[in-house]
Amino acid sequence: MLPYNDSEHLYLMYDGPFNIETISTLAKSLQDNTIATEHVRKKLYRVFIELVQNVALYSGNKILLARGTTVGKGKVFVHYINDGFTCTTINKIIKEHGDILVENCNNINAASSEYLRNKKKRLREVATFQDTGAHIGLIMIALYSGNPLQFEVINDKSTGDTYFKISASIYKKAYK
Repeated sequence: MLPYNDSEHLYLMYDGPFNIETISTLAKSLQDNTIATEHVRKKLYRVFIELVQNVALYSGNKILLARGTTVGKGKVFVHYINDGFTCTTINKIIKEHGDILVENCNNINAASSEYLRNKKKRLREVATFQDTGAHIGLIMIALYSGNPLQFEVINDKSTGDTYFKISASIYKKAYK
């Protein structure tokens, strides 16, 4: 399931468990091989990390690792599109979480950057990581990318599973 019909502009793709070693390796490769200004590379790296951490922590599809811990499984795609990069993750979710994610993303897209920075600060002060981690992550993705979140909840009628697809775009200003 590619997030775009055109795989020609596919820059990076991974489908599997998101453990720390995998996330680190993919992020380093992305950082080392992206032809863009330092500013754009940093934004892309930060967006990528936030997106894949959300999959690792909150995916409805967990994988048991050899050392006894579990991590989330999902997909990540980075595309080069329209003089910029679009980073997308897709992962299984608990069906009831779909409406909450849509509401959070809509609220984030409607808010100013200043409001989001203040909201992130307030959330960190009053709650534990598990209570607000995904919501803070969504806020950070919007702040790092500087663009609206693109998202959808996908209901697979053949399996009954529900998936969350989220994308953030980072536009290049100039080549380095």
